[in-house]
Amino acid sequence: MSATTLTGVVARAGTPQALRSEWVKLRTVRSTFWSLLLLVGVSILFTSFLTGGSSTEGGSPGHGGDNDIVLDSLAGFWFGQIAAAVLAVLAITSEYSTRMIRTTFAANPRRRSVLVAKAIVVTGVVLVVGLATSAACFQVGQWLLRGNGFNYEGGYPAVTLADGEALRAVLGSGAYLGMLALFSVGVGAIARHTAAAITIVLAAVLAPVIAIGFLPENLAEPLEKSSSWVRAWRCSRPSSARTTSRSTPQKGWPSSARTASSRSSLPSGSSGDATPDSDVRDACIRASSSA
Repeated sequence: MSATTLTGVVARAGTPQALRSEWVKLRTVRSTFWSLLLLVGVSILFTSFLTGGSSTEGGSPGHGGDNDIVLDSLAGFWFGQIAAAVLAVLAITSEYSTRMIRTTFAANPRRRSVLVAKAIVVTGVVLVVGLATSAACFQVGQWLLRGNGFNYEGGYPAVTLADGEALRAVLGSGAYLGMLALFSVGVGAIARHTAAAITIVLAAVLAPVIAIGFLPENLAEPLEKSSSWVRAWRCSRPSSARTTSRSTPQKGWPSSARTASSRSSLPSGSSGDATPDSDVRDACIRASSSA
């Protein structure tokens, strides 16, 4: 092949051709279909399981509940992210494992263009499916939560996608999946090994959940507040551990009132440092007057 012919081939192998090639490769392999199906199915399944088992003691329209029903509706979505990460990793590492990457680079010697095209295609597909899955999880979760008492009469006004905060949470969840796919493609391009890349990605995603149990309380609390995955993991705990109690003093009450209220919930005559009812009332009165 002459230099002139090679130059013509390289010139024709531009970004549009690379994008078309990567799209054809992604949609013609079985792993893409099954990974996306798992992403949607696992997310909706866990959302249904978690929100269907949630409960609240109820309150009144004038006193809002303590549960974040938007986050509860999206909790199952975070389990489905594993399928998205696996799909993105396989999109790049499978070519290295089968040596087909040599054919790809022979057809398009511009390696940077090939990697950028693959990242764009994979991220775009995961982003679109992630947005649809996030919206579906939100709708299913809200429907189940309202049936379990998380309604206006129980102190939880109806939340829809027309609300700014709910819409932002749904869009942010889908965007998070897209960023995770982009990160996974990058890790796969560096590691060039499927098992190693998946291990690195999952370790990066699950590290906050694992580490928070070994950290001191003063470090674990800020990490839990700043990590959406940790908060979602907390939402996946049994509903009995997260049931809203209307007798619990609201945020902003002094610690002495919270302590007194928690002691008042103990059965009479139980062992421990329970305070008599009169002392509890006095403590609450002193706390509320000092506030």
